[in-house]
Order: sequence, then C-alpha cells, then structure tokens
Amino acid sequence: MYRILIIALAGFSLAPSPECVRLDRPVPGPIVRSYQPAGSYAGHWGVDLEATPGTVVHPASGGVVTFSGSVAGMLTVTVAHGGGLRTSYSYLGETLVSGGDRVTRASVVGRSGMDHEQAAVHFSVRVGDQYQDPAPWLACHNSPSAGLRLIPMGGA
Repeated sequence: MYRILIIALAGFSLAPSPECVRLDRPVPGPIVRSYQPAGSYAGHWGVDLEATPGTVVHPASGGVVTFSGSVAGMLTVTVAHGGGLRTSYSYLGETLVSGGDRVTRASVVGRSGMDHEQAAVHFSVRVGDQYQDPAPWLACHNSPSAGLRLIPMGGA
C-alpha cells in the first residue's frame, strides 16, 4: 500500500515559467535561428524551427486563439494558454483557425510557409508583455507533478 506525499519545493510557483510548464514543438524540425533580441524592437524575438512549406503546425499547448491574420505581411496565429502565457506562430503559408477558437495540442493552427527564403516556422513565447527565449520552454520536462512521491505506508 502506498500513500501520496506531496513535497512542497521552496520557491515553487504555479505561475507559468520554464521551470514548471513544458511547451511542445509546433513542428518537429530543429531550431535554425535562435532568440536574439536587440533593443526594444530590433532583433529576433523568437526561434525559427525548420519546416518544409506545407508542414502542419500545432499549438505548443492547448488554449484559445487570440489572433489569426497578417502581421507585417506574415500570416500569424497567437494562442493564449492561461496565466499570461501566449505563443505565436508566424511565417505560415495558411492559417486554419480564427480568433476565439479553442485548440488542443492535437489541433492544427496552420501550415508552414517561407520567410526570407527560409523554410521555417517562427515561434515566440510571451509571459504578459515580455518575450522570452522559447528554447528553454521547449526543452522543459519539469511539471508540478515532479513534486509528488510515493512512499510505502509506515515508511519514512
């Protein structure tokens, strides 16, 4: 017989952060351009994931579509995941969702396209109004369940 013991970790928070939320890759390809912001508006505020044009693009997690349309001539979809966490998918060849749609990880938000002769999907992560490097979020395998341990009844 086992009891569930919940261990509270110092500094543990349910607020979205790479320490407790894992986002899945919207496409399977590797990162071909990294996060390199410069100043307030310049630079690269996400990562580009290699994707043959027409590749199905999935949301990194479930949520609600808050935007589906064109930004600076690029088709883009943004999904709100709760807790101020939002992800965006750009360089799309087509969008397949509309604002207000509920999506799951299995949903298809669009198909990849091209940008600057690069076959890729631009993926960005924001918490509130702050952009963050998506790479740690994609690599995160921790979750609040990491704080759960099973121990034998009567054991220490």
